[in-house]
Amino acid sequence: MSAKLVTILCVFVCLEVVFAGKAQKKDEYEDVYGDMGEADVQKDGTPDYYDDYTDNNNVNDNAGVEVENIKLLSKSAVFANQIGESVLLPCESTSNDPVRVWKKGLAILYQGSVNTQDKKNLKLHPNGSLSIQIEDPSDYGIYYCTLLVSVNERPTVTYELIDRNPRIASIRTQTNETVFSVGDELTLTCQPEGNHNVKITWHKNNVRLAPEGETITIPSLTATDGGLYRCLADKGNGIKPDHMHIEIFVNHAPIVSVQEYLVNSDHLNDVEFVCKVDAYPAPQVQWRRDNSILNRNEPKIKIMHEDGNSRNTLVVKDLSERDFGTYSCIATNAYGSETKNISLVRIPVVRKLEKNINESTKDVILQWKVESKQAITSHELQYRRKGETTWKTISPAVSAGENDVYLIKHTLKNLDPGIYETRARSKNSHGWSNYSEIMPFEGTKHGAHHQKSKHNKKEPKPKAQDPSLDTPAQHRSEGTVGESVSASTHLYSSTCLLSVATFFLVYFQFRQLS
Repeated sequence: MSAKLVTILCVFVCLEVVFAGKAQKKDEYEDVYGDMGEADVQKDGTPDYYDDYTDNNNVNDNAGVEVENIKLLSKSAVFANQIGESVLLPCESTSNDPVRVWKKGLAILYQGSVNTQDKKNLKLHPNGSLSIQIEDPSDYGIYYCTLLVSVNERPTVTYELIDRNPRIASIRTQTNETVFSVGDELTLTCQPEGNHNVKITWHKNNVRLAPEGETITIPSLTATDGGLYRCLADKGNGIKPDHMHIEIFVNHAPIVSVQEYLVNSDHLNDVEFVCKVDAYPAPQVQWRRDNSILNRNEPKIKIMHEDGNSRNTLVVKDLSERDFGTYSCIATNAYGSETKNISLVRIPVVRKLEKNINESTKDVILQWKVESKQAITSHELQYRRKGETTWKTISPAVSAGENDVYLIKHTLKNLDPGIYETRARSKNSHGWSNYSEIMPFEGTKHGAHHQKSKHNKKEPKPKAQDPSLDTPAQHRSEGTVGESVSASTHLYSSTCLLSVATFFLVYFQFRQLS
């Protein structure tokens, strides 16, 4: 009897343990995912994935029907026209059988031969082309012609109709004359076609002028005001504006300029001089050497006059001793004459001085170029404070040149603040060059250098803190890392203890009865 009872009690305890385990598993699932409903459980017979997409593109509506190979012949294009003008948009194809659909944007204009918009300014031609009489800005836009060949074949041609810039009807002066004198007033008028809201801009010799509008006025002309004037009419639509030009002449005496006033060369070399002249009427130009007129028929001389004597070139070949000296370019017309001289020398030629500043030290860096066919033997740099009479002289080192050009640099250190001036010259086997033009420059006081701190003591490293002190209290874990305690675990332990207690209670009850 006791053996049976013990067996029954053991079975009871085991069942308790099993049911408690199942309760634990269920709690764990619910703790992670929440309550599981019927909708969360996959039903038998239902596939994991399904696709209800139907590819309509694979359906051939023309199966078994022979379709003619029809092609569009017209090509897409852009048309620029003004209001009041008519434009023809072609839509020609290899066959007239397919229905044509004309659209402007999303709006259908013609479905076959039916004018769906009932617009009187539209006309459909037998070959499918569309004529548009442009009445207002709403007629501009994108037009499409589509051939309905089949469901899958609908060739389309696209046209963009835009407002073109108006043409310029005329550009003229107040007197319709183009020749003026210095001091005269000049008024130019640019007249576009029609009555359009356009922006008129002006250019002179391809340089934009500040005034805008149909008319510009120059109250008193100078010699430099002559040239080519051009006006442009632009509506701001991105299309190249129409333009027209007029050339204005101002009577004045010649204005002469030369590229270099001093040129270095040597025996047996060739040399070229260029002289530019601005004058109206066109001047007579001649070259002279030491007041002797040069003749282009001389074997060593080549003279060229270009652009109405505005550019004049003299070439002297195979230089000899007598070729060195002063050359003159003389330009003359009915309003006067002007002369510019060029010296041909064998001594060095010093070009313009330049100045730079070393930003870190505030030292002044001077540099200049020297041209010489012969080797340079010495350089001399002079400077002084402005207002002083005595120059301080420095002899920079001589370095090799390249293509007869020498680049010299020298740094002036520890200058006191103030305004200074400097000049330079160089020497070759023929002697010293002329001094360069005096160049002013400014001396700047040196900035204070940053000093290192005398306090080089190393700061004590901060003590390492407990990582837990940097963690907010609500984020700290009281248990061991990796340990997880859940309510289902506590429930399982409680169930086991209750089962054991029940077992001993029944056992002791049975012993008392027996």
